[in-house]
Amino acid sequence: MAELLNDKEITQLLGSVIENGDKDCVRPNSYVLRLGAVGEFHTTGKEFELGSGPNDKKGIIVSPGQSVALTAFETINFTRETVMQHFPDCDLHGIVSPTTDLQREGVVAPTTQVDAGYRGTLNWTLSNSSSEERRFVFGERLFRLSILKLAEGERPDTLYGGAYQNREGYVRSERKGAPTGMRAVDWEDSTTEEGPEALLDRLIQSGFPWNVLGTRFKVIGDQFRTVTNEYAEIRESIERLERDVEKTARAQDGLTDRIRELLREELPAVQDRILIRAGAGVAVLAGIGISLYSSQPAREALESYGIYIGLALVVVPTLVWLIRRRRSS
Repeated sequence: MAELLNDKEITQLLGSVIENGDKDCVRPNSYVLRLGAVGEFHTTGKEFELGSGPNDKKGIIVSPGQSVALTAFETINFTRETVMQHFPDCDLHGIVSPTTDLQREGVVAPTTQVDAGYRGTLNWTLSNSSSEERRFVFGERLFRLSILKLAEGERPDTLYGGAYQNREGYVRSERKGAPTGMRAVDWEDSTTEEGPEALLDRLIQSGFPWNVLGTRFKVIGDQFRTVTNEYAEIRESIERLERDVEKTARAQDGLTDRIRELLREELPAVQDRILIRAGAGVAVLAGIGISLYSSQPAREALESYGIYIGLALVVVPTLVWLIRRRRSS
């Protein structure tokens, strides 16, 4: 049965099976791997490089919902030649899991395995599912490596020899992509026939951080709907006001046309009345003049008091005009 190595056995592996190892990272039945220099932010594709120099970046910031690929500081050497220097007729198999500190902080990381015969740098991925950003510094202890000793009957016939053998640093996935020439109908995706409201509810129910994003989208949608309704009401009010103004203008135009028509109808009669009154006035004045001219006493009185009569004819109408103007004001 496979045996789990203890701290004493793990310490003997430092420098050979665990290259760049540190005895301070040895635990009772595991070795804690440290954060290496290179990696990549999955959400943006940005690569980074850390170090201990004065001008080097010292750590990374992982925001909520962000995923980052990391590299171990140590290099693992599970080749049979190296392992047999410590455990003759045995192979080693490793199980890599995140420390409990990461789990307590809401950082999700998968557990993986290291096959017998593998040599290279271990890569893994962290995803921040918390509501706060998490920071990790170069050389920080993050992953726990448990090592199993495989005895006779447990050793594999074929040791690891895959695409990641003898690779150091950050190595992107070597998984082969889809074959070329496939049609769009050959693929199945997550698209459904549900409406946007149902998709938004599903997003909210999917948990952090998508629930925060979905809730925000819902609030924005409600606000947009409110603004749209208010705009429709304003537009309807403007159109109604325009119709009222147009009706009023048409009514005013009709009234103006009617006034003009009445003026045109009444103008001849007014002109006739003015002419009749003017003619009557002239006739009266002519009659008075003839009467005065034909009467000797009237002519003598006019010659004696003409100046006073003339002044009276000027002053009296003027006083009447001033009195009427004062009353009208």
